[in-house]
Amino acid sequence: MPYLEPAAVLRRFSRFALEEIRPAIDGEERFVRGQVGSMASTLRFLAGELDASERAVTTQENALHEALDGVEHTLDDHDAAATAVREALADARDTLDGTDDEAGSRIRGTRERETTLLEACDDVLARVEANLDDETARAVRRPLYDFLDARLDAQLRTLGRRNESGDGSP
Repeated sequence: MPYLEPAAVLRRFSRFALEEIRPAIDGEERFVRGQVGSMASTLRFLAGELDASERAVTTQENALHEALDGVEHTLDDHDAAATAVREALADARDTLDGTDDEAGSRIRGTRERETTLLEACDDVLARVEANLDDETARAVRRPLYDFLDARLDAQLRTLGRRNESGDGSP
């Protein structure tokens, strides 16, 4: 069974309500016509919200990929063997690659993908704390903090706000 994007389904229901149901309602039923229009508007709004959430998680996913690359480059720059941290990087990449099927389609919901991103970041941070000295750990954590900043920015944009201070506060 093919996967239907929830936002696309809501838009189709909205269009159906406006193009098929509303015109079929007798002109004397103005209240009912208005309610159908209101429902269609609400469905379009919800579709937009779902699209915004999907974009926010995709932005976070891209930021985590960049952060993992940054962690690896930082480890290389500091000549840190840190086998446990490199294993955590490999595990995080495998986890991220597991969010798509062979055709590249999403196999998890937005919330589940977002949770997966946070768990992957947390696992790498835990390994960094447990296996690197303070100076190296501080440098290696920086790209992961950039991911967390990107996550905050994506969430604020979803809420219609901007992070203007650059320090995480709106």
